[in-house]
Amino acid sequence: MNNREVKLIAMYFPQLHAIPENDAWWGKGFTDWDKVKSASVQYDGHYQPRIPLNQTYYDQSKIETLRGQIKLAKKYGIFGFCHYHYWFDGKQLLEMPTNLVMDNKDIDFPFCLSWANETWSRRWDGLGHRTLIQQTHPPTRENWKKHFDYLIKAWSDPRAIKVDGKPVFVIYRPQHINSIDEMLAYWRELAQQNGLPGLYFIFQKQYELRNRDCLNSFDALFQFQPFEAINSPMYEKKLIRRSLMLNLARKLPERYQDMLREFKVKFIKKLTFHDYNKAWLQIVEIRHDQKLVTYPGAFVDWDNTARYKERATIFRGASPNAFAPWFKQLVNTMPRRNLSENLIFLNAWNEWSEGAYLEPDERYGYQYLEAIKKVLDTSGLDKD
Repeated sequence: MNNREVKLIAMYFPQLHAIPENDAWWGKGFTDWDKVKSASVQYDGHYQPRIPLNQTYYDQSKIETLRGQIKLAKKYGIFGFCHYHYWFDGKQLLEMPTNLVMDNKDIDFPFCLSWANETWSRRWDGLGHRTLIQQTHPPTRENWKKHFDYLIKAWSDPRAIKVDGKPVFVIYRPQHINSIDEMLAYWRELAQQNGLPGLYFIFQKQYELRNRDCLNSFDALFQFQPFEAINSPMYEKKLIRRSLMLNLARKLPERYQDMLREFKVKFIKKLTFHDYNKAWLQIVEIRHDQKLVTYPGAFVDWDNTARYKERATIFRGASPNAFAPWFKQLVNTMPRRNLSENLIFLNAWNEWSEGAYLEPDERYGYQYLEAIKKVLDTSGLDKD
């Protein structure tokens, strides 16, 4: 292992500032904070709504917000952020936080991008078949070059997160991309023409793909938690039937999947519960992919009541005291994983509407961050 330092990369959600498109779709000034504030208790003892510490409902269009977030992350040992990246065949959304970071070179904090390459629809309010913006992935060099011309700004940035000297790029749904091998080969060729040694593509894995051919040109995957854990074979045998039904649904075209989600919104109003500790049992287990380098993931909490109300998915038992020993156990597995870079991808820095955030809130304050710092400071791994 060339570098024994654990590098914790937190997923970074850019939906906490207003954009014209959201104004048109959801109402003037809409941000995800609107969903967070509107969440309500679904059962006795339910922790909702989630309130940021001192009710700091920040605006990510302000550079002061980003500076403050990065200062806090660095203080508690976070290595870098993985920004969600929204690109729709030339049209980009929610790019301002990433662009602000790239434009302010004095912000000394590593970053990479995860392309969340899905169609946007009105799933939250039961209108899943009503498309807001379509993701079509046209397989043309013209389209790929247009996307590359933006991405090269991130990949050539001296703060870009790298593996083996190559900038990291994460893709959320590679199975949706037409001619993906040709696209990634073209990007690698262009990257070398721009002086880079290559590119390092990582699959953001939630579940086993029915057809893995779309991963042929990838270097690695990371286990996106808690979903990769609950979809793993040994999670809970009683959930096998549900998993089989989900796998069948995933084989359908995206528009039919949206129609199924809409049906669920209208007619199936039931909370889904998972056990926090059972999910973590799978997370800390070393489960290598058959071909790809496998980076582990972690998660803080998950409760998406803010988005889905009485249809939410909730992990019972989450707390800083529950998180800390599991995170320590995960970090202690890193020497046995034989990775050239000890990357852990954590969900998330600020996914407030999903209840997945490290940022301090009114209930726990800085306890999750303090747990991370304590584990990383006492992990016993050699530091270069």
